[in-house]
Amino acid sequence: MKITPKGAESSDLAKIVQNGKKAAVARADKDAASQRSGESASVKISPEARALQRIAELARKGDQLRGAKVEALKEQIESGKYQVSEDEVAKSIARAEVTRLLEKK
Repeated sequence: MKITPKGAESSDLAKIVQNGKKAAVARADKDAASQRSGESASVKISPEARALQRIAELARKGDQLRGAKVEALKEQIESGKYQVSEDEVAKSIARAEVTRLLEKK
């Protein structure tokens, strides 16, 4: 078996790993120092991340609102108080047909 010296690639990799370890230690030291000094850590959230948070929040609220609407309709149907508007039914059918026809193109 022939043993060869380490190539340039493995030494570069070793340096990267060492630098990563040093950076992690430095971050840990900095975090510990800031906690000891009473400084609070801060996080900056990008506008894109804030928009995604708002969208997720609206989606959760939308599900809750839809659930409440379905429950209210169920109660109306069970009690016999649900009334259908012929105009709204006609609009809904027309919208569905237009959408169907436009999707075929």
